[in-house]
Order: sequence, then structure tokens, then C-alpha cells
Amino acid sequence: MKLTERIAALDLPPPARLRFRAELLAVARSDGLVVREEQQLVDRLVPGAAESDPAELDVLWRHREILTEAAIYVAVADGDYGVEEARAVSELAHRLGLSARLLGEIEARTFAELERRATA
Repeated sequence: MKLTERIAALDLPPPARLRFRAELLAVARSDGLVVREEQQLVDRLVPGAAESDPAELDVLWRHREILTEAAIYVAVADGDYGVEEARAVSELAHRLGLSARLLGEIEARTFAELERRATA
């Protein structure tokens, strides 16, 4: 199942979707600029939510692995996984309570999937 479909299947309420989206945009912005590819990917992954205040990050606790995976996708959307973006993903994972080991597993799995798609 595609990442967009997996995120949609979470059926997040608007405040949670806004928080999910805000976290992805924060990763995109971490290197100083949200480029078109990053913005378009965020828009596809988490379409704009209805007007509401974003929920606190803890509402996404049980979805932390998919949020971290999506953050990695956004971080590499511009073709570079720079130090600032890697740090932002790591900080997000830490705030979500993920261990360094689990973050490493998510990164490895995500990069393997991206490589598979690039060679398919």
C-alpha cells in the first residue's frame, strides 16, 4: 500500500491532520526553504485540513512510525537528505519517543523502498 493510502487509512480528525502536516512542513523547512517538491509531497500525503487548531503532537503517538517515515520522504523530496533535515527527522522521532535503533530501522526500510522505486 502506498504511503498516501496508509496515511489516509488513519482517518485522522482535522486537528490531528493539521499537526501531522505541520510536522512534515517543519522537516521540509529545516534546511531553510520549503521547495516545490517538498510542498507538493506534503499536499499529497496530508491534504489541507479544515480550519481548526492543530492538535498536540501526542495525538499522533500511535502513528509515530508512519509520521517518521513520511518525514523522511519529505526530507529527501528535494533530492538531498542534508544534515539539517536528518537532524529534524531525528528530533521529531525523539519527540515521538522513538529510540535511535527504531529510527535507524525506519530509515533503512524507507531508503530501501525509495531505492526500489528508483530502479523499478
